[in-house]
Order: sequence, then C-alpha cells, then structure tokens
Amino acid sequence: MDVSESTRIGTVFAGYRVEALLGRGGMSVVYLAEHMRLGRKVALKVLAAPLAHDESYRERFIRESQRAADLDHPNVIPIYDAGEIEGGDSDGLLYIAMRYVAGSDLRTILRRDGPLGVGRTIFILDQIASALDAAHDRDLIHRDVKPSNILVDEPSEHVYLTDFGVAKQTTAPDLTRTGMFIGTVDYAAPEQIEGLALDRRTDVYALGCMLYECLAGRPPFDREAEVAVMHAHLTTPPPKLTEVQPELPKELDRVIAKAMAKSRDDRFATATELVDAAQAAVVQRRSTGAHVEEHVEARRDVPAPAPVEAQAEVAAPAAAVPVAEPPPVEPVAAVAAVVPPPAAAAAAPAEPPDTAVPAPPSRGRGAPGWVATALLVVAAALASGVVAYLVARDDGGSASATGTGTTEAVAPASLSALVPRQLWKDCQVQSQPAAGAIESAVCTQPGDLTVQNPPDRWDISIYPDGQTLEAAYTAAREAAGVKPGGRCDGTSWGGAGPWVHAGTPPKPGGERFCYFDGDEAVIVWTHKKLGQPSHRDMLASAREGGTDHAGLFTWWRFWHHRIGKVGA
Repeated sequence: MDVSESTRIGTVFAGYRVEALLGRGGMSVVYLAEHMRLGRKVALKVLAAPLAHDESYRERFIRESQRAADLDHPNVIPIYDAGEIEGGDSDGLLYIAMRYVAGSDLRTILRRDGPLGVGRTIFILDQIASALDAAHDRDLIHRDVKPSNILVDEPSEHVYLTDFGVAKQTTAPDLTRTGMFIGTVDYAAPEQIEGLALDRRTDVYALGCMLYECLAGRPPFDREAEVAVMHAHLTTPPPKLTEVQPELPKELDRVIAKAMAKSRDDRFATATELVDAAQAAVVQRRSTGAHVEEHVEARRDVPAPAPVEAQAEVAAPAAAVPVAEPPPVEPVAAVAAVVPPPAAAAAAPAEPPDTAVPAPPSRGRGAPGWVATALLVVAAALASGVVAYLVARDDGGSASATGTGTTEAVAPASLSALVPRQLWKDCQVQSQPAAGAIESAVCTQPGDLTVQNPPDRWDISIYPDGQTLEAAYTAAREAAGVKPGGRCDGTSWGGAGPWVHAGTPPKPGGERFCYFDGDEAVIVWTHKKLGQPSHRDMLASAREGGTDHAGLFTWWRFWHHRIGKVGA
C-alpha cells in the first residue's frame, strides 16, 4: 500500500498512526497523525510517491525540514521529526513531523471572512514579519510568502510561517536552474520573475502583496492568466487600496506602494519596517504632519536583530490626528497630555487615547480601526476639553527643541495614562502599591476577544526613579532563580537580558526575564524612562497557565514597548 496516496485511517508507519487526511499539495500529502510512543498529535507531511526517486524534490523536501528546524522561532512552524520510511510498499518515502495547528491557513480565513480589519491584519502580519526577519538574519530567503503558507491557530491567532521547501540560502548555491521561476505569481517580486538575484526585500515585496490582500480581500494584481499577473508585477504600479476600501486611510496606499516598489532599493529594508509603517499609517497621529515614508526612510538599514540578550523590539511610531478645528493655543515643544487626578484614576480613567493599533477581534471585520481610533480621540477631547494630543514618538528622544532650548513635559502620575486602553479596561489600581512603587495595578484576562493571546493575569507598577526600578527588577529575578543570559524568546523559556527599541542606532528600552513557575509561564520586564518625557520607570509581569509560553510571548512582543509610555 502506498502511504502517500492513502486516506485509510489507522495506517501506521515510522512510529506514527494516521488519523485523517489534512490536505494534498503538488509534492506532498499532509496527515493528522499521532506519535504512538509520545501520544502527541502532529501534522505529518509525506513526499508524494511519484517524486520519491526524484533527487531534486528529495533535496528540496530535506532542505525544508532542516531550515525550518534551524530557525527555532515562535512564528516558524516547529519541526519535531524527519526521516525516511523503510520497508514495505512505502520504502524510501520521506516524511516531516511538525506541530499540528488547530486552525486554518490565512488563505482559507480570507475566503471565509473576507477582507480583514486593520487591527487583525497588523496583528497577523507582525508575527509573519518577525519570522521573516529571523530567517533573513540567517541569510535565508523564503521566496514563497503567501496566505496558504501562513498557519493561524484559532482562536488565539498565533501565526506560523511554513513551507521552507523553496527557501534559498543566499550564501550557498541554489538548487534550481538559473532563470527558473520559483514561487507563486500573485506575490512574486519583479526580480523573482526575471530570475535575478534575490534578497530579503524580495520577501518584503510578497508581504506587501499580502497586506493589500488582507485588507482588500483579493491579491493586488487579480488577473485571469498567470502571464498577465507576471506582466503586472513587472510594469504596472501597485494598486491603491483606498480605491477598493475607501474608508481606510490613504497613508496605507503609500505604504503598499513602497513595499511593492519595482526596484528593491525603493522598498522597506526589513519586513518589520513594513509592518511598523502600516501601523503608523493606521494610527495617523503625527504632530509634525510628516508622511509615513519620512519615518520609515529614517529607519532604513536597521541592524539585524541581536540575540535575546539585546533583542530589538519594534516600537510603533506615534502620530497626531486632528479631530476638530482647534482654537488658538500657545506653541508647545514638549509632549502634552491630560492626566486625571490620582484619586479619580481608579474610578474613571481618562487617559489619552491609544496610539497603538487595537488588537483585532477574532471574527469579522467590524468598524475600521482608524475610524474607532478617531472616535476615541473625539470622545477624549469632549470629555477633557483637550483639542489635541501631542504624543512623543518612541524613538528614544528626551524632549523637543524650541527656539530657546529644550523643554521636558511633566511625566504623568497615573498608570491609566501608561497602559493602552484595550488593556487598561481590565486593570484595577491597588490600594497598596508594591514595595518602593508609586502606584500598582493588577490586570485580569478580558472577557471578550478584542485582545489576542491575553495572559491569565498581569500586573504593573511605576517607580519614582531608575535606581528603585532596577532594585525591584533584580529582586524579582533573583527570587525567581533566573540568572542573566539564556534565552527568553517564545521557544526557549529561561533567561534574562535587555531588550531595545529598533532604530538607527537601536535605543535601550528595558530588561526582561522569563521562567516557569510550576505549570505557569511567567515573563517580567521593565520599560525605563531614560530621560524620555513620555516614559516612566515601570515594572510589569504576566502569567499564562498551561505552559503556553509561545502565546504569552506573542502577547508580550506586541504590547511591551507600548506599556509604560504615554499615549502608546
């Protein structure tokens, strides 16, 4: 019996029992199977029988397992096992056992749900970008970034990038023939179609195509014939998203145009820069009135992310949205924010509206994120009498220059101004702050699904100065028994080290450590003021039961550089 063509339940080979057929591709068949000795469910990918003796396909299949396993990243599909079936009718067939994701691929989700909301889109693409940047840092170009290669665990929406079978090591000879097209035409960059040399910006182009498709509900060049699609990638300007979705901000048109530029030199330098720019376009709060391109151009040639001890974390640039024609006001050079009196903070927080893109709902589009954000601005203005918020960018700057010098704004006293609204609604200020802290709050898991991968519980405290904060962090780390070094990245969970804001050069952000407390995953981090008027010296920790450290790390990565900064 030929295993790769069988759908018989109960078939056993290489220590796995087949339970169901999950799908078929051009070169493989994927099953849901159980490892008989460990009792673990896996997705078992088996090379199709007709290709079993084709050396090029065998090499591609083996390369997929090796490269995916080498990346060891929380958003790259984990590889458990790989090998060759020996004996019987299936002798010589190759297989890969990988994590079984209980959900759908992004292509299926788009067909089911239609265009996604901006918050949900950015939440998903942020994870893809993280996986791509990790691959690019190892000189690995995916070459086939597309929705069907994005697995989405539901309902958490933890994302996994898969199918590294056509990935190319830029430092090694390619296995394909010169000039041979590899990839999928709907997402192929011009240099890929022309058979030229590829680099990380080839994958950035594909991610730009996916940004358009997630928001428009169709690929950027939707043509009947493949040759017409290829011709459009080579010669036709990127389509304008607002012509399909006019309610979305026009800045997204510029982001997509830059991501899909014909010349790779005109694109974003990294996948993370693309997602960062998309988020800034949605927020649309820029006190200077500058375009998105000006911000992202200033961040080109960002150094590759450092190891966990100094891992770069992307901070979403803040911006200003005019909500009404304001009355004349005196010019200000520092960050302006209205903070409720401490006594009233717990009862009725009146913090500035969030500048972070709201974490998306799990189903449906709902109101566009930028509309909701604008309404929040109007509501805040009406409630407090403020007609505009000038929010400092998370770029490490300490103040704004005036004609006579530099002025610092007074940092807010309330935690409610330092936690994004989506998270703060589930927080409660404590009557007794933590030792040495000015104010502490405990936050519980939300009852709705507006925040993705929320921890079971997290807490936050602000401290009067950096020295007191550092003492509290060190005491917490030593109490947990975690030593400096090691890894804390969603895959390995037992290490401590600094994290930094991405930029040129990267700027310090704070420190973090993670560990297991029984069957709970815990991550503790600081976000330091470091002379920045929009920041406070802050310590927070988050817990997740069931050892779901990958999901907890996804939540942390999305929110940690926003928590602790005014208006983030």
